[in-house]
Amino acid sequence: MRMLVVAEPDSYVKWAVSRTVEARATWDVDVVVVRSAVTPSAEQVAAAVDGRLTAPPPLVSYSELVQRLRRDPPDALLLACRGPLIDFLVRELYVDGAAADGPGGGSSPRPAIAAGIPGIWNPPTSLGLRLRRGVDLLVVHSHAERAAVTDAVPGAVGLASLVRSAPDSSQGDTPAPAASDAAPRPRIVFAPQALVPSSRDDRLRILRALVQVARSHPELDVVIKVRGRTGEAQTHDEDLPYPELLGDIGGDSPSNLIIGHGPLRESLVGAIGFATVSSTAVLEAIEAGVPSLCLDDFGVSAGQINLVFEGSGLLGSLEALARLDFRSPSAAWLRDNYFHEPAEDDWLSRLEVSVADARAGARPRVAPAGRGPRSWLERQRNRRIALGAEDSRGHRLTGLLAAIVLAVVRRG
Repeated sequence: MRMLVVAEPDSYVKWAVSRTVEARATWDVDVVVVRSAVTPSAEQVAAAVDGRLTAPPPLVSYSELVQRLRRDPPDALLLACRGPLIDFLVRELYVDGAAADGPGGGSSPRPAIAAGIPGIWNPPTSLGLRLRRGVDLLVVHSHAERAAVTDAVPGAVGLASLVRSAPDSSQGDTPAPAASDAAPRPRIVFAPQALVPSSRDDRLRILRALVQVARSHPELDVVIKVRGRTGEAQTHDEDLPYPELLGDIGGDSPSNLIIGHGPLRESLVGAIGFATVSSTAVLEAIEAGVPSLCLDDFGVSAGQINLVFEGSGLLGSLEALARLDFRSPSAAWLRDNYFHEPAEDDWLSRLEVSVADARAGARPRVAPAGRGPRSWLERQRNRRIALGAEDSRGHRLTGLLAAIVLAVVRRG
């Protein structure tokens, strides 16, 4: 069977590649990156792929993607995209806009549609669930996540491993850390989260704590591992990036305070500790055997995206960071949260069931349930939200509407 994986921003590309590597054992898989409001740079794509594919996935426009799906629909469509694009694409192609000669209509079977979120999603957000109600299979990454979403979505819920993926048979083993002439200096890695903490003062508190650790431990590098460089799009906009805040803390930054780029795997080489507020990167640190700390100075709540760490043993304060008091998570927490046995992953087998249902003529679900067709203006607004500056058709329509309004005003 054939699967098309469609990725969007940088973190979703990384997730898409993991799912692609897993699926290739039994599926014929292609992966593409669709241009949108958050198109990743070539450097971001390379970091996300991290040597797991023979070549970076090609960039395609939304129009090219639609043409491909209409011309040659795959058996399964895995949408590694943000919610707005998933909702827009599913509705436009397979619900509102499904014509007799298009995908999902007439004799041309529609693909089974799957989607997932490339990070910690517990508790799941109501908006994220609503925007994905049109898919046949929602991919989650822990038993706790599956329990949280099973009653909230109409389709099937499949389990995948978030931080582990099978090696790509075309590449041999999973890439080893980059070789160098000298062993890396011992280091502490901090992974920012774009959304939390949200206030400038709280982010400055973290930054000052990292600076103090660097000054107190000149034998260590303190690495602030960012997801992108200035001007690069990310899954979530970061209004207060840590590199830009460095100039606001006063004095010169210590030379062993480093802004890190590239794959997280490389930054973890030589790490004696890892810290974050709620970044999914902590799961990669745990997988790499690096003791970790999830900062709780700003509260533990759904708003801080760190409720999932209750009972893990990882929650601690900036004072713990100053003491280099990094921890290992409890075994019970690991089993329920992201570190289940790989044999328990069942998203691919559940996707095969969804393919059979789609071939039998089942229509995709609609989000939210029971809602009628959207107006033309609402569809254009949602298209603009999903595609941003990459929406060439939207630009033409906007210009046409502006011309019509101007003509009406002049006549009036």
